Amino acid sequence: MSIVVFWISTDEQGQDQPCAEAFADAGLSAALQAAEARRREGCRHVCISSELQGAVGKAGVAAVENGQTPDGQRYDWSKAHRAGRMRRRG
Repeated sequence: MSIVVFWISTDEQGQDQPCAEAFADAGLSAALQAAEARRREGCRHVCISSELQGAVGKAGVAAVENGQTPDGQRYDWSKAHRAGRMRRRG
């Protein structure tokens, strides 16, 4: 279970009920369709949450120190490098 659609539905007694439907990593299209279907049904608080296996590093990685993640993987990406040199106004 890597993608989950959550929503609140109202039962026959008028009580709000939390609901969820799970999808595999490759099921984003199906999850989007399910979310849209829940919205059309009038469900509230419809949202999608994902935790894709290949999208992020090891759980718990909070810092990069000395060019490495805590599990020893090399990490050299920097926003400054990608954005280019700053231009000065003048």
